[in-house]
Amino acid sequence: MRSRSQFIRLRLFRKTSVVKASVMSATALALVAVSACGSSSASSSASGGGAKAFKLVLPWYADPEGGGFFAAKSEGLYKSKNLDVTLQSGGPQVSATQLVAAGRAQVGFTDAAGLIQAREQGIPVVAIGALYQDNPVGVMVHASTGITSFAGMGGKTWVVQTGQLGPEWVKKKTGITFSTQAYQGSIANFLKKDSLVQQGWPTNEAYTAEKAGVKVNFVPFSTSGFNPYNDIFFTSESYLKSHRKELADFLAASMQGWQDYMGKVSVAKTANAAILKANSQLTSQAAWFAWDKQRKYVVAGDGKQQLGAMTQQRWTTFIDQMKQLGQLKSTPKASDLYDSSLLPEVPAPTTLPAAPAGSY
Repeated sequence: MRSRSQFIRLRLFRKTSVVKASVMSATALALVAVSACGSSSASSSASGGGAKAFKLVLPWYADPEGGGFFAAKSEGLYKSKNLDVTLQSGGPQVSATQLVAAGRAQVGFTDAAGLIQAREQGIPVVAIGALYQDNPVGVMVHASTGITSFAGMGGKTWVVQTGQLGPEWVKKKTGITFSTQAYQGSIANFLKKDSLVQQGWPTNEAYTAEKAGVKVNFVPFSTSGFNPYNDIFFTSESYLKSHRKELADFLAASMQGWQDYMGKVSVAKTANAAILKANSQLTSQAAWFAWDKQRKYVVAGDGKQQLGAMTQQRWTTFIDQMKQLGQLKSTPKASDLYDSSLLPEVPAPTTLPAAPAGSY
């Protein structure tokens, strides 16, 4: 059984582009050949009542990162669209890219770099929405240092994931220099040494630090201008072409679920209960902390007016940044990477209520 520290470690490792690249194996390429017939048969199969079977591979194990989808299911929003949606856990042994390419799932998750890498390898997947409008990946320092920006982190040792592009962009953009250590999944050294800069998420590593009694200042890489979309939901080109109504219905229910999950504590309570039932390794306190801290990244920027929004400008900017960092073999067209035409006009909640008293 996984400990909480193992849960956090594995979750971060999923987020790196290096891990995303590993799914572009010969097996994955072979699966593309059957994606058209696979996706069609998966969608047309029906459960009781004639609802269409639809599988979503979650970003990670069941947790608030997929909370809006649990909310949509618990509220009956998918059922109202005649969809029988299965929420399949992700994790280090699950390749959403392979599952979607093979038609064994209709929608999966990746990040912007992962989607571009997939297409470079000939996997015909396309983004249909982006959960995090402000990418939450970044670094944290001990609050006692008084450091609140990258400018104060020069000359220090950064504990970062191998292959993470954010630190390289920070160097390029700010001109600061720093040494690095490979993040092996534990923040124990960071907790003991206030001289370290620790990569992580504001919903996981920050929570672990605070539970250990170490207050932190968290700085997302996005504050340096490096802000690729994260938690992109994608489908295969063949499924997008042949099942637009199912995808539109799924997105309509999902984005409404996200609005309700973030803006209604009563909905969040029910969804979080379902998440905890699906994931015995997650605590209620950790779930509410993540629910609270992740919301500003979902509703930032274009997400205020349209949850899941994507723009050509954002994709073009990221492509240019990847080129500057020497990460592209060729230059993809931004318009080939995404299709936001099926996204509903569901805005962010008008207010983000506080977490229940004593929830974390």
